[in-house]
Amino acid sequence: MADPSEIVPLAPEACLVETERIDFSHPRIQALLARLGLAGQSPRNRAVRLFRFVRDEIRYTFMAQMDREAYRASAVLEAGAGFCVQKGMLLCALGRGAGIPTALVLSDLEDASLSPRIARALGTNVMFHHGLNAFYLDGAWRFVDASLSPDVVQRKGYRPVVFDGTADALQAGTTLAGKPHARYLKFHGMYVDLPYEQMIAAFIEAYRNADLAALGEILGERPTL
Repeated sequence: MADPSEIVPLAPEACLVETERIDFSHPRIQALLARLGLAGQSPRNRAVRLFRFVRDEIRYTFMAQMDREAYRASAVLEAGAGFCVQKGMLLCALGRGAGIPTALVLSDLEDASLSPRIARALGTNVMFHHGLNAFYLDGAWRFVDASLSPDVVQRKGYRPVVFDGTADALQAGTTLAGKPHARYLKFHGMYVDLPYEQMIAAFIEAYRNADLAALGEILGERPTL
């Protein structure tokens, strides 16, 4: 299993900037930050609150998106749903908007819990360029994976990803029943902004033999790759 501590870290100050897609000054994001009542809280407590919001309130979807605009944080918030990288972009915007250095992290994640039908349609059980985040808290980067919403966790019998601000919070290696679940095979790095072209090229290469029509039918989602 890959170790996120081996990632070359970014300068924290670089992970406070606003970008076209990490648009934390958008009125929708600013309104959410105000509604979450973060004023007066420590950076650690703010990070925990934001992590829980993205994990729990943004429904996880399985299918990747090709449209650049689908990765704009304010658009993800408006949709109330997104796959892992989209949720990671929203958490970047919320963290930075709350004054916490926050980076996007991309990884390759093996999911041993995928149903055989999905794995066959996808051509693999590895989620290439799976998205997560890193918060800079108390002088260290903390790696967090807010991708799986409670509906998925409950349906699949996963161990919830719990973040307290003092340690990494990643998907567990086993389910609650002790069956194999997640294994981070590789961490590609930390990113100030979404490396869109790199990600899309990786998707096309990794899933070139996928039966997207069958996958969309199984999942009830529109295939986009």
